[in-house]
Amino acid sequence: MSIVQKLTLSLVALSFFVFGIYGAIHLRAERQDLRIAMEQETQILASSIQVSVENALRDQQIEDVQKLLQQLERIDPAIHIRVYISDSEVLHSDAEIRDWPDSLEQTLLEIARNGETRLLYFPVDKPNLLFLSQPFIDRKNVTLGNLTVVRSLDPMNEDLQATERTILITLASFVLVTSGFCFVLVRLTVARPLERLGQGMRDFRDGNLPPLPLPVAGNDELTRVIREFNRMIAELSEAYRQLEVETQHKRSLQRALQNADKLITIGQLSAGLAHEIGTPLQIINGRARALVESDTTPDDVRRIAQILVAQTDRMTRIVKRLLDFVRHRPLDPAPCDVAMVITEVLDMLTYEARNKDIALKFNQADDLPRVKIDKDGIQQIVLNLVSNALAAGAPGGSIRVDLHQDLMFKAGSTIPSLQLKVSDTGKGITPEHLTQLFEPFFTTRADCGGTGLGLAVVKTIVTEMGGSVAAESNLGLGSCFTVDIPLKAYP
Repeated sequence: MSIVQKLTLSLVALSFFVFGIYGAIHLRAERQDLRIAMEQETQILASSIQVSVENALRDQQIEDVQKLLQQLERIDPAIHIRVYISDSEVLHSDAEIRDWPDSLEQTLLEIARNGETRLLYFPVDKPNLLFLSQPFIDRKNVTLGNLTVVRSLDPMNEDLQATERTILITLASFVLVTSGFCFVLVRLTVARPLERLGQGMRDFRDGNLPPLPLPVAGNDELTRVIREFNRMIAELSEAYRQLEVETQHKRSLQRALQNADKLITIGQLSAGLAHEIGTPLQIINGRARALVESDTTPDDVRRIAQILVAQTDRMTRIVKRLLDFVRHRPLDPAPCDVAMVITEVLDMLTYEARNKDIALKFNQADDLPRVKIDKDGIQQIVLNLVSNALAAGAPGGSIRVDLHQDLMFKAGSTIPSLQLKVSDTGKGITPEHLTQLFEPFFTTRADCGGTGLGLAVVKTIVTEMGGSVAAESNLGLGSCFTVDIPLKAYP
């Protein structure tokens, strides 16, 4: 429900409440005033008629009393008069047509016998008749009977109903006019400014900055809120601009750290690869000297040439892999075979693993799809994790790399993911160091050339891919690093 509807309904409810109470009080006062006026008129009428009735009865002129009653009822049919004489005789006009209940008749007779003055309403709950009974006397102050004036309350009730209708019409008219005026006023002064303010917030949230400042007119509370909103948007826009600049600097720094870590890792591998390149060089050198110093047949020359070609191809592959790892490439998700990328990295590390007598094992699921992912990022993740495992390993140990599909939790739900696990049988990590593993420049191998960038770079790359990385370790038994990356299948 909008604020306009709430305020309008609130005003309608308040108007009904206030004017309802006022109408009820006014109607009650009107009823009381009409009753008092009716009672006074009835008493005056009864006193006037009483004089004539007393005089006629003193002269024993009962017929005159009867005629008087008939004349009065012809003048005002709403008035009916009864004369109760002490000998139980009842005088009334010939036009008497009222069906008096027995209980009421008995009450009036009892009042006449007792010579009482009584004012009654009948029926009690919703009266439509007023009874005034009062005694009349002769010259000797002897009570001769009672005069009862009966007045219909229908005119009074009709007046009350007319007053009630007037109050209801007035209330309805006031509510309609006031509600319409309130609706228009609140719409113009509250709803529209709030709509502009809300639209400005939505635009700012969606990155579409509204024209600043928002229209401001007046000096009420809502205007002050809009003015503060304009000031807040200006400050937030400046803060976002500065944050964007800092984010760009941070990304550049992260890229620089990744490249530095890659170069450091490649440098550490160079010693092992030098041996792999040195061996074919020695073979080439020996075969070349044999060709120079001895007479050989064409078949021997061909065989030695084939050996030279094979060894130079081997060196070319090794150098090409080194260049592929060193070459900088921006983050660019593209369709690729992740298992093939991992295989290339493990081939690169095979020489170091063989020198340290550590077995490298790679297990992959059979149903892995081609995915859209950053190939360079995957290479660097695997290179860093396996290099750390090699550094922590001992001769005779093993390193296992597993790749399969799984589910990961993200934004409160589960989504398909690629899960990469790198497990080793090395010396493990102490519990107090587990919480610091992914902090930049934290290392436990500073004396062995460790820089503390590898795992920090892994964390950065995985986060950029929208994934997560976690580490588990048992001291003396080995460690396991688990990387989950959202799966974006590519046909």
